[in-house]
Amino acid sequence: MVAWRTLDDLAALPAGVVPVTRPVDLVGLEARCDARGRPMVLLDTGRVTDKDGFMDAVSDALKLPGWFGRNWDALAECLGDAPTGTVLVWDGWRDMALTDPRATEVAIEVLAESGLTVLMVDAPDDEDV
Repeated sequence: MVAWRTLDDLAALPAGVVPVTRPVDLVGLEARCDARGRPMVLLDTGRVTDKDGFMDAVSDALKLPGWFGRNWDALAECLGDAPTGTVLVWDGWRDMALTDPRATEVAIEVLAESGLTVLMVDAPDDEDV
């Protein structure tokens, strides 16, 4: 886990997977990433229960090519083509971890090797804001 005080701290993190323990203002984070010239992509797996759902969600979020084979090796290959400096904000990961812990573990491993900055967050629901 990383200690952070401001959204600038999160926007400046290097590549790697970082669990974020406090709620994050996603709109504010996107503005801070934009200011640093870093694309931010939201990966929402709040309703995902398995590997197949994760593959669909990550494919949609990152706009992966049609040839994406929806397996871990293909995902690793596609992630290598993401723009340099991309910040992937993975919201809802805890839901997936509860229903398919093994797929979540492998997803974290693949993301850790991707060269992306991956922030594992639990963003507040609209009704919580």
